[in-house]
Amino acid sequence: MLIVYLSLTGNVRNFVRRTGFDSFELSYTNPLSEINEDFIVIAPSYDDDITEIISSFIDYKNNQDYLKGFVGSGSLNYDDKYCFNAKDLSLKYRKPLIFTFEFSGTDNDVINFKKEVNEFGIASVK
Repeated sequence: MLIVYLSLTGNVRNFVRRTGFDSFELSYTNPLSEINEDFIVIAPSYDDDITEIISSFIDYKNNQDYLKGFVGSGSLNYDDKYCFNAKDLSLKYRKPLIFTFEFSGTDNDVINFKKEVNEFGIASVK
């Protein structure tokens, strides 16, 4: 299982490193990379540009064929805008919103993320 992510402040990068999954960090300026294995996208919450950048990546070549779902990172201070990029992408691509976490997540968030991934049958995580 591969985690594809975008990290502007380092919060998502920190979370991903703690999961132990193989990962690929998208470039904010050139997200057009081809992935040929199942992956989950972790999207931070900033502005509508994030949705467009990640959509460009997903729509590139056959990436959409390997997309399994989305995870969102954000701040609960933004109420209904919490993790809105991941929620929007989930609706757009009709893939599950697997998990959300605040900022770089807690140790419990990492544990619960792995449980959610297993429940969706996306990967076998120890």
